[in-house]
Amino acid sequence: MNDTFVRNDSTVGAQANVKENLGTINIGNNKSRMSATFERLEKEILDNTTKEVIDELLMYNTKLNGTKDLEEKLQDGGFKKAFIQKATFQKEMYAKKATKYECYHAAQIIILDLFARIKNEFDIKIYPMISLGVDVSTIMQEIHKQIVCPILQMIEANGASDKSLSFNMDHIYGMIYYLTGMCHLNWKDYDNV
Repeated sequence: MNDTFVRNDSTVGAQANVKENLGTINIGNNKSRMSATFERLEKEILDNTTKEVIDELLMYNTKLNGTKDLEEKLQDGGFKKAFIQKATFQKEMYAKKATKYECYHAAQIIILDLFARIKNEFDIKIYPMISLGVDVSTIMQEIHKQIVCPILQMIEANGASDKSLSFNMDHIYGMIYYLTGMCHLNWKDYDNV
């Protein structure tokens, strides 16, 4: 066996191949906040520990001022009937799962975090495209790239202990359409109609 001494006093970036970090990096036993919340959810379910819905989540579950429902909003956004039917199905798929776990505090925290991420990413990255009149196909590609995939990656990276919510891509799209139906997301610039 040949022992070789390597002197490496250069910067970290020069020592390793550093690429874009799309997930959570955990060193040792440190867990992310979301990972710990998924674990807490499983414990709450086992112990049947329930709580009332937290106020911040109630805000997202409350329909804001506006008379248009999901179908009308998506029609205004230029979506075809078949797409609207799929969106409605995904919204209902998410809503059923959320209703099943709505009494568990940890589930509420996870859903609240996801709603906040979806709403802010949509408002910052997607709505400006809508205001500029970008075509629906391009907007949906950006939603997939900027919102759905990163959230799904975050869930997969942090939800190893999740045996209950098991959110998948359909659920994430369902959350987007749920927020749309509750008037938190707009698919048309109603200020410039």
